[in-house]
Amino acid sequence: MTSKIHLDEQDGTVRLDDLTIEDHELVAYLAEHDATNREEAFHQALRIGTATLSLAETSKEVEHVKHEFEQMRSDFEAEIDDVREELDRRFGDDGEVSSILDRHLGPEGRLNRELDDVFGEEGLFARRLDEELGEDGERIQDALDPDREGTPTNRLREALRGEIRELSKQLQVEEGREEVRQRTTEKGHVFEDTVAQFLTDLVYGSSHSFDRTGEVIGELAESKVGDFVVTLGPTNQRIVVEAKSEQNYTQPRIKEEMREAIENRDADYGIFVSECESYVPNKVGYFREFDCEFLSVALSADEDDDVDSRLFNIGFNWAEMRAVQSHLDAGDDVDPEFVRTQVEEIEDSVSKFTNVKRKCSSIRKSANGIEESLDDIQGEVTTRLNNIVGEMSKSR
Repeated sequence: MTSKIHLDEQDGTVRLDDLTIEDHELVAYLAEHDATNREEAFHQALRIGTATLSLAETSKEVEHVKHEFEQMRSDFEAEIDDVREELDRRFGDDGEVSSILDRHLGPEGRLNRELDDVFGEEGLFARRLDEELGEDGERIQDALDPDREGTPTNRLREALRGEIRELSKQLQVEEGREEVRQRTTEKGHVFEDTVAQFLTDLVYGSSHSFDRTGEVIGELAESKVGDFVVTLGPTNQRIVVEAKSEQNYTQPRIKEEMREAIENRDADYGIFVSECESYVPNKVGYFREFDCEFLSVALSADEDDDVDSRLFNIGFNWAEMRAVQSHLDAGDDVDPEFVRTQVEEIEDSVSKFTNVKRKCSSIRKSANGIEESLDDIQGEVTTRLNNIVGEMSKSR
């Protein structure tokens, strides 16, 4: 039998052969439209019917899924109820686990009884403590008594006392060192101020100038060696001055520091100025030149002696002569023999000056000693006279 309905899925068309539809509702629906619009109305009715059928099929599928989901949830809740009942049976207040724990760990349980046998008031541990430590722990009290010789706490206390005493000694030594450092630093600053005043007096009214450079980094990396730099007006020669008020300066240390100062300040000559002759080695003394590079000069005999600016002036003039000498080309106009002779005579004069300076210091110390002796004699005489007056007053 040949079908009366022909479908073309590729073109999306439906062709009907000699089709008669008996449907009063469809007829009534199409009768409401004009003859010219009935074909379009028929097509619309077909489309609406097709869409309604598709929606009906989808609704059936949704209902099926919903039904299956509800069934799965019901089964799952049943499983959960079974698990909950099993947990309550095993772990509930009256469950198997609770019963086992109460039997072993409860107030009347096995573990509690065993712990009481060992650690209770009458237990094994308490009895053993009484045996080892004595009644009321008197043995442990004796063993921990810090006043009882030989006990651990006594040994610990003595060890701590020893450590404290050692720390106290170290602190006292360090405090003494710090006091010396501070005193030396303060004294060094005061002496630098004195040298600065000497330089101020020397350059006053001349073409020379000086700068205080002790806190300024020079040519060498992070080096501040060289307290003062004097610039000579006529030749722009530079003289570095290092002022020191420290004891026990060795000759190698003087050489090392002065050569570093000359290089650091790019100087032509240097002066090492010591506050006291007693601070430098005997072979350096009041006045000594090293390799025509720098000069060491001391300004006093010791800490009890006043610094002498005349020694500094001699040292500065000597340094100026050496700096100019290194700068100029003597040629035929300068007699080298004359210069050499003058330098030798200057050295002799300086030697005489320092000898007289030492004698003056010795005389001054002797005079001070004589004054102290006279004061002692006066005190003794006064005391004896007062004793005589007191003895004579008894006869009144």
